Amino acid sequence: MNIILKDQVKVSQFSSIMKNLKNFSSDIEIIINEKRLYAQGMDSSHVCLYELVLYNDWFCEYNVDKSYVLGLNCEMLSKVLNCLSSEQFITMTYNEKKDNLQMTLKPLEGESGIVKVFQIPLMDTETELLEIPESEFAADIEMISSQFGELVNQLSIFGTEFEIKCGDNIIITGKGENGCMNAVISEDDIIRYAIEEDTELTLTYSGVYINLITSFSKINKKVQIHFSNDIPMKIQYGMDNFMDNDGSDDEDEEEDKNFIRFFLAPKISD
Repeated sequence: MNIILKDQVKVSQFSSIMKNLKNFSSDIEIIINEKRLYAQGMDSSHVCLYELVLYNDWFCEYNVDKSYVLGLNCEMLSKVLNCLSSEQFITMTYNEKKDNLQMTLKPLEGESGIVKVFQIPLMDTETELLEIPESEFAADIEMISSQFGELVNQLSIFGTEFEIKCGDNIIITGKGENGCMNAVISEDDIIRYAIEEDTELTLTYSGVYINLITSFSKINKKVQIHFSNDIPMKIQYGMDNFMDNDGSDDEDEEEDKNFIRFFLAPKISD
């Protein structure tokens, strides 16, 4: 197995994902087959589920002849990718005769720099994959990732629980011993907002987990957020479609087939 990632935008995306997954799981099980790289995991409290999908054509080179299951320590992955320098690319190599994944960080052609080679020990993991059904959501929001991250950070000052109301406007409330903050978001304030006719939603989520999810904001300038009653909220960072530098967005873009997404269960009222 040999996988190479040279595109610098994708190198940055991949590195950001792998460095931040340690906030959700101590270990990760990566399934690599002829078609794609896939990973799924949950936090220790089983409140938040993440799913990573990267198809073979997303990579520069993808030489995989069969299915492999690699158990890796997330903290170790983060340490390796913290050694990544600008203008370097990533190579991942696995030989079944060895009990480790080799990750190499090399300078791009024409660039000078030190080649860094890491042997990452493999772990025995017993992850049971969950079947994630495709769902229709009552409210769909698309906004600038940095805007969403800044807002979540500010709301977190006032409380660890966020109440989210979707109707004519979106109102997100953070409240606790430090007071209360209401963020009132109109359709004009964000990229896109759609809600089913005559629908109003009031849901409560852990602000701690939403804050952790926003650490993935560098993956894409925009984030997609979806709500419905009785099913987990979905937050997705796509890795195919991007907002232009001037902030414009293509209304007719196809759905991202490569992404990382999170499903966060709502809090149940007593």
